[in-house]
Amino acid sequence: MKIGRNDTCRCGSGKKYKKCCLTKNQQILLPEKDIKIVIDKEYSNLFGFNRELKGVVDDIFKKKCNADTPKKAYTSFTLGKAYKTHEAVLILCSEGYGEDAAILVRSLFELLVTLQYILKDKTDYRINRYFAYDWVLRKKMFDYAKTKPEILKEIEGRVISPQPGDTNIEEVTKMAKEVQEKYKYKRFGWSDKTIYDMALEIGRIGNYRTIYALQSQIAHTAVRVINEYVKDSGLGLNIMVGPGLNWIENNLVAVFDFYYSLIGECDKLFEFGFDKRLDDIAKRYLTTVEGLNKKT
Repeated sequence: MKIGRNDTCRCGSGKKYKKCCLTKNQQILLPEKDIKIVIDKEYSNLFGFNRELKGVVDDIFKKKCNADTPKKAYTSFTLGKAYKTHEAVLILCSEGYGEDAAILVRSLFELLVTLQYILKDKTDYRINRYFAYDWVLRKKMFDYAKTKPEILKEIEGRVISPQPGDTNIEEVTKMAKEVQEKYKYKRFGWSDKTIYDMALEIGRIGNYRTIYALQSQIAHTAVRVINEYVKDSGLGLNIMVGPGLNWIENNLVAVFDFYYSLIGECDKLFEFGFDKRLDDIAKRYLTTVEGLNKKT
């Protein structure tokens, strides 16, 4: 039975067919060059707002600042990592590889959650716990190296001829024991909390249960992910290996939210003074997104 463009999609998403599987099925018919034209035309505003955020960070990087506290040092690293991840998301989306971009948006969410969880602590306990966990990770690597004669031989060679920044096994073992006794690390790495727990504490549980949960299915190749890559053309099943429109809009909306929030945390901590500029971008962005939602 034929389904209308404005009917509810049969896949169970709750969206209209024209905003769901109709778009996905069209990927079978559109050549690669046409996909990119459609992406550029349909999502130019969302790309534009994301590039404005990039411009803010470009200007932040022109400033000199002192990362003279553990929190500032970590926040600087976070902004640098987020900058590259954000740019990679935009490149993948512009090329029509939304599924792969979604995995990177997921990692940006985790970066934001970790940053906000650390900064919420008025003391330096969480950030010191974070940095100290590096000794535990080093010990795990050395323990593995001990089981591999070829790696162990290389390590022993470095002991004889050390390089700048090298650490010996004895020091790593000693420090790992000390930080373990101090912080009592358990199952979930440095924080002993899951991303769910940290997202709940900082007020991002809604993102976790929606966009992050869907992105995790792609990252972990859950059975539902098959629907993202296999489409029924009417003549049989097609494996979608080329660029398409799937996930593009979701990624551009989510990555703006996460990156904007992360930049805001950095601006607030270092007092760069970009808050008004960020607010202006956000207001215009929200107006545009509200318009997209009304169309949907």
